[in-house]
Amino acid sequence: MSRLSPSPRIVVGVDRSYAGLEALRTAVRLARRDGACVHAVRAWAFAPVWRPGTMPWIWQEDLARAARVYVKEAFDAALGGVPHDVAVRVVAEQGYAGQVLVDHAFRDNDVLVVGSPRRGRFGAGGHVTRYCVSRAGVPVIAVPAPAWARAETIRRFGRDLERFTP
Repeated sequence: MSRLSPSPRIVVGVDRSYAGLEALRTAVRLARRDGACVHAVRAWAFAPVWRPGTMPWIWQEDLARAARVYVKEAFDAALGGVPHDVAVRVVAEQGYAGQVLVDHAFRDNDVLVVGSPRRGRFGAGGHVTRYCVSRAGVPVIAVPAPAWARAETIRRFGRDLERFTP
């Protein structure tokens, strides 16, 4: 008797940058095409400066809750809300973003989708993207920002806008 493989999952790292929002759109598009479930993952870390490792448990719960709200806001910005035609699971885990994403995407039929910031002087993508591409045991799709967002004036405008947004 053959064993059925679990349903496919599209694991996406959630970030509200232009590349991150485009990665979220790509993940939902892939999930619709393949009939997969989207696992929207937001990693969070907090190291208190007064004494590392002494974060009260209640703060951990508050930060995890804030990470889940962040994911919902990213869906609002990218797609106008969480899609109803695709199964979505919101995951908020403590840890380094690259490691959390690689650890979460471990099944044979998983696909990992991450936003890839613009190319810099030292190579393509950001450190989380490079970490995922080099260490993930599943296919990784690195999604760049839309073409209109790559112009320097737009990037500057986005940075200024984020500074003044609550």
